[in-house]
Amino acid sequence: MIARRDVLFGGMLAASAAAATALTPRRHVVLLPENRKLESIVPSKIGTWSVVPSDAFVLPKTPGSLADRLYSQTVTRLYQSPNNIPVMLVMAYGSVQNDLLQLHRPETCYSAVGFQISGSQSVRLPLGGTAQLPVRELTATNDTRIEPIAYWTRIGDDLPLDGREQRWMKLNQQFAGIIPDGILIRMSTVGESTPEVFSRLREFAVEMVTATLPADRPVLIGKTLAGRI
Repeated sequence: MIARRDVLFGGMLAASAAAATALTPRRHVVLLPENRKLESIVPSKIGTWSVVPSDAFVLPKTPGSLADRLYSQTVTRLYQSPNNIPVMLVMAYGSVQNDLLQLHRPETCYSAVGFQISGSQSVRLPLGGTAQLPVRELTATNDTRIEPIAYWTRIGDDLPLDGREQRWMKLNQQFAGIIPDGILIRMSTVGESTPEVFSRLREFAVEMVTATLPADRPVLIGKTLAGRI
């Protein structure tokens, strides 16, 4: 006769096995083709902004770090305009997002180099059609610099607004057997953090997405949102 505790133990093992099976990755979802460079996705001219040389960036990776292994491609550009604020654009792409390798949000990388983070809020930017892009805005400040920031992250086809959503969406993808790629897209400027400055960063973000070729937009914002523009 089988003891009750053996039945319970067997049930626990079965449940564990089912969970392990559910969490076993089965499909790698990559929205940036292997033969494409991130550098070629976003135009060098966006609205009235054009690229100029610069090295004034706070970067999400340093040589030999975990982030260096995470991001397989990065792009840093300074865009200037004759009638608008300068915008520093950082794009960091990783072909694999898992428990060890996942996007570092600006709250983490700026804090790591001595900045204080304040004024964090989420907004949704209309891209045309029914598409609304979820973006997080915040301000990073140290003794010599104030940097208003707007950014978003894409994990597979998801666009999490904060670290909690990012972890939850990644877990859902694990249950679906998906290993996603991911990208961080960050826009910032140096100066006082005002509503007008954030309005300009939002304008740049919308102009950037709409200036990108329709076939390349999923790399930036995912297939689902790109299909709504």
